[in-house]
Amino acid sequence: MAVYRYVGRDVLNRRRRGLVEADSIDAARELLLSRGVVVVEKLSEDKSLFKKSFDVPFLNRITLRDLLIFTRQLYAMIHAGIPLVQALRVIKDQVPNKRLKQIIDDVATYIEEGGKFSTALSKYRDVFGDLYISMVRAAEEAGTLEETLKRLAEYLEKIEKLRGKVKSALFYPVFVLITATVIVAGIMIFVIPTFQQLYADLGGSLPALTQMVINASNWLRDYIGWFILAIFLFVVLFVQLRRVSKRFKYLTDLALLKIPVFGELVLKSSIANFSRTFSSMLSSGINILEALRISAETANNEVIREAIEKVREQVEKGVSFSLAMSRISIFPPMVVNMAAIGEQAGNLDEMMSKVADFYEEEVDRTVDGLTSLIEPLMIVFIGSIIGVIIIALYLPIFKIGELIK
Repeated sequence: MAVYRYVGRDVLNRRRRGLVEADSIDAARELLLSRGVVVVEKLSEDKSLFKKSFDVPFLNRITLRDLLIFTRQLYAMIHAGIPLVQALRVIKDQVPNKRLKQIIDDVATYIEEGGKFSTALSKYRDVFGDLYISMVRAAEEAGTLEETLKRLAEYLEKIEKLRGKVKSALFYPVFVLITATVIVAGIMIFVIPTFQQLYADLGGSLPALTQMVINASNWLRDYIGWFILAIFLFVVLFVQLRRVSKRFKYLTDLALLKIPVFGELVLKSSIANFSRTFSSMLSSGINILEALRISAETANNEVIREAIEKVREQVEKGVSFSLAMSRISIFPPMVVNMAAIGEQAGNLDEMMSKVADFYEEEVDRTVDGLTSLIEPLMIVFIGSIIGVIIIALYLPIFKIGELIK
């Protein structure tokens, strides 16, 4: 397909300009006409090499934030009484992400041709996901699209906030550790050799601590390239194994849950994510088995995913949801009890929503506690390493008389 640049007028006589993808100029003109745009200037093929060369898929990756903004805008327009197709067209003109812009345009065109909104979204399952598509499909059948879009926007906002909290808690110590490693490596490679040469000119034997630091500096300078290569290969191998091996992914996720403090944070965030997803789907009218299936697929931890799958298998055999959860140790008693109360009262979705609220607050408190704990620990850790290096470098100065021969 070729890309054509056009200038035209819509049904409200407003000037429109942009790009359209079609097999030919005639097809492009017909496509624009079906969208209510009449071409007032000659269509011309867009041959911008600069634009095409920088159309990198990675840069156009659709994030959770992009999906949240799209859902918010769509809900606001539907709530204001704007027809779905027209709302999608307006949003498309405001979206900066090229791929999302094209997807919205395709969805709007599909609906114009008589298709369903959920069916159009299902063509882009990798972007919207099963949860989003299933909730929209249920809303179409029940005639509650506006309410469902609002619920989806609230859900995405809370999930994004939760992920942001966990990422910030995990990112901070990793960033500080990498920064400290770079600083120490710089001292070892560029500073210590200067002192080594100075002490070598003086002669004599160096203190054990100084000699140990100098030996470490020599080793690092000799093998720094291999060391970096080994780290790079380890990271690549680790990522690839997690992609291709479910067993390896399960074991690494289980190990992550066993880490003191950090494991607790990951578990709380995973339970909050599961509870929020499960509650949102139940409140949209989706049956419990389908809600559990999609909740398992959206779980960000393999251990949690397998636990949800086991719950689903038992529920499918006729076991109650709360009883099935109680048989799996990873679910805290509070979650099981809240689920049991919800089942008895007939408001399981509300109870699971309260569970999500509780664990989201727990994540906030854990992150705040981690931040206050990590900062002094990192300062002591980095200060200790640099302090040992400084002492090692200046220790021979106090024995300068013994060194000079």
